[in-house]
Amino acid sequence: MRHTNIMNQIKDTYVVGLTGGIGSGKSTVSKLLIAKGYHVIDADQVSREVVMPETEGLKKIVATFGSDMLDLDGNLDRRKLGDLVFNNPEALKKLNQILHPLIHLRITQKVEALSNEQIVFVDVPLLFETNQSENYNEVLLIYVDDETALSRIVTRDQIDADLALKKIRSQISINTKKTMADFVIENDSGIDALNVALAEYLQNLIIRCINWQKNNER
Repeated sequence: MRHTNIMNQIKDTYVVGLTGGIGSGKSTVSKLLIAKGYHVIDADQVSREVVMPETEGLKKIVATFGSDMLDLDGNLDRRKLGDLVFNNPEALKKLNQILHPLIHLRITQKVEALSNEQIVFVDVPLLFETNQSENYNEVLLIYVDDETALSRIVTRDQIDADLALKKIRSQISINTKKTMADFVIENDSGIDALNVALAEYLQNLIIRCINWQKNNER
């Protein structure tokens, strides 16, 4: 593998970055993994944790963008912040400089807390967009073509096709991601086929993990 463990000091935990395009079914795969007894750290949830009231993340956002980024209860007003950075690349860059180190640290802490686990998954929607692939032992991509993703997003989010297409195009193309991932599970044939593909992946993953651990012991 070309990757390294997200925490070099955790020698026995094999960390898999799980990603996919919008509408690919990555969340379904996360649920299946949890049902099989694996731990899945949700990077989206972590991103919410690091901006809770009284956190360093929220204090830095207020210091950078002003107190009007807070709602009446002192929580981050995500809509206001999103409106601010959506069409402002410099503001988005500043926000990422605040959040990415904090998210990375929090994920590190969560993996450390699971150091007795052989394998841990980290669900990162924008893993490639944020140049995080090198943080993981391997990256698994859940893949569907754009046409399938478009149909799923329209149905799931109850939005029109134009907006769904904009969401798809806001990310690196799924076909480009496919070339960047270490392993790919195609999710275009229903839940039964997905379960079969996932079981095959996990069987081979365990073998890779065992070999990796043996190499670390040398």
